[in-house]
Amino acid sequence: MPPHSSHILQPLDVGCFGPLKQAYGRQIEKKMRAGTSHITKEDFFPAFFAAFQEAMTEKNIQSSFRGAGIAPLDPDAVISRLDVKPRTPTPSEEGHGRPEPWVSKTPNNPTEASSQTDFIKGRISRHQNSSPTSIYEAVDRLSKGARGIMHQIALLKSENRILREENEILSRRRKAKKSRLRKGGSMTLSEGQDLQAQNEMDAQLRQEMRQNGGRKSRRVVKEQRCGVCGKTGHNARNCEIVVEMSEEDDSD
Repeated sequence: MPPHSSHILQPLDVGCFGPLKQAYGRQIEKKMRAGTSHITKEDFFPAFFAAFQEAMTEKNIQSSFRGAGIAPLDPDAVISRLDVKPRTPTPSEEGHGRPEPWVSKTPNNPTEASSQTDFIKGRISRHQNSSPTSIYEAVDRLSKGARGIMHQIALLKSENRILREENEILSRRRKAKKSRLRKGGSMTLSEGQDLQAQNEMDAQLRQEMRQNGGRKSRRVVKEQRCGVCGKTGHNARNCEIVVEMSEEDDSD
């Protein structure tokens, strides 16, 4: 079998694998549009079975054998499409240590994308009255890689948009709370206790800064005094006086 001739000699390559690949690609594209970013085994088998049912039809199988010149027997159908070009190799091609030739596949990074592009250009430049199937397959692989990148970008944009919206909601809530307090609005008991504890901490830090001549205190605040009774060891939230007052209010 001449090299690079399986696409015109093997029936599956001639008329079955191409439609199967395209049908499977359409199944995966549907899932990606629905938000699926990772194909598991559970996703693969139903998608492949649907693609198999679509591509492996009696018509495609008969067309594959006919295109390969097997049934009906027609050797000229293959020989006429063989693109055999004897040529003298250049010194650079005969040298040792040259990199392995690129095999057409779906690229996963910029380097592989460039290699796939060069492969397609080379196939086009050598194409003369031969089957374009291999070129089509190479273009499909390049297109598949590009689509994968585009889907990833779309997913990242969607996630980024959702995060921005969540951040804006949180920012508006914080601004609304501060604005409500400045205008004399009300707050819950828990919010008031948190605010009072923070104010006590700020006041103590300002006092230490004044005692140190305006310089920022380097000492860690170890004790915090309650804003209700002035004692240490607790704050306004769990002060006994506040608790007793709350119990009296409840009894009334």
